[in-house]
Amino acid sequence: MAPVPTSEGKFGVLTLPYSTAKIAYHFYDAPQRDLPVIMLSNALSSNFKTLWKEFVEHFRDSYAIILYDQRFHGESPLSEHFDYYGKGLTFEELADDAAAILDHLGIARIHAFVGLSMGATTAVVFKARHSGRVGKIVVAGSGLKSAPAGAEDVFEARIKIATDGPDGMAKLAPLTLDRWFPGEPGKKFLNEHPSRRDEFLAMLSDAKPEGFVACIRALQNFDLTPSFAKIKERGDSKDVLLVAGAMDGPLPDVNKSMAKLSDAELVIIQESGHMVNVQKAGEFNVVVDKFIA
Repeated sequence: MAPVPTSEGKFGVLTLPYSTAKIAYHFYDAPQRDLPVIMLSNALSSNFKTLWKEFVEHFRDSYAIILYDQRFHGESPLSEHFDYYGKGLTFEELADDAAAILDHLGIARIHAFVGLSMGATTAVVFKARHSGRVGKIVVAGSGLKSAPAGAEDVFEARIKIATDGPDGMAKLAPLTLDRWFPGEPGKKFLNEHPSRRDEFLAMLSDAKPEGFVACIRALQNFDLTPSFAKIKERGDSKDVLLVAGAMDGPLPDVNKSMAKLSDAELVIIQESGHMVNVQKAGEFNVVVDKFIA
């Protein structure tokens, strides 16, 4: 498999106009092409160089693609002037960051926004807040809302590991990988694709704990119900595709409820965990291709 190319298109680091935070992006496009644009949004602790290889390889000839690393992830550096980490981020901020990248690139509207996990939640909020700037959204592996008050908060245990010394993220990496690629199908995939397994472990180990904590705060305090209501009120439910891996914990059932709430289309991909775009890349890409065509 070819790596995500870095010699084509435009790579840069944008200082957000309303913040000191910086966002690394790669607008992957060949010169003199006038193609519809897809924007990709990453999962927690991931980076665009690793997460979307299969997707870019499939779509690169038919679409221009914007990849970016959320605040304090991947190539996006830590803040020099303001402590966002304890305060945390919100999905409204993360959605507006995506809009700022489009402003910076001079792109008024994109054809599709495809998000995975945290990036999928961002896609819904983006569609609700910036409806005129995006056609279709693909929401892969998102929940509807954070855990209610009093419920077990699995994120705090992960934060404790991640912030436990300089190798905290490295300690967390194999636990995250097992959760992302669960069960025998997950083990089989990782065993049959050792280079991807090693890339994911390296990506997770190298993730910045500050970015991890900042974005977990968003995951601990969100509810997509109002965003779905706005999308539905505008008559845009047909522009939303929900995708869930059948082995991704409670998310298949949660997404069934989300589909009823939003009138969105739902596809559940069998024998896949959280990383549906990687573990079942062929099936995922065909589903997305058909939806955004």
